Amino acid sequence: MPLQHVETTISGTSIRMRYANHADPAQATEWFAFEVPIGSGLTLPSTGGEIPLGEIRTRLLASVELAALRRVRDVIGDETQRLAVLGRH
Repeated sequence: MPLQHVETTISGTSIRMRYANHADPAQATEWFAFEVPIGSGLTLPSTGGEIPLGEIRTRLLASVELAALRRVRDVIGDETQRLAVLGRH
């Protein structure tokens, strides 16, 4: 089974998401989870560029999840590039 979104938890200070190949953690053999602070520069795409996520209570859940995933994508991209440079030596 491919990894699928199984949980999003939003607290007063952070957004936590979990992806796994099974919803039951005891049966999952592959998973990843991440947590990002709400104030960590989360942004959304817009026609004029990036806009801050802003007040989380006024956003749809999909927008909050998108902003969190974009933040993690950027971090993973940066780390991938760093490791690729190290791998060339």
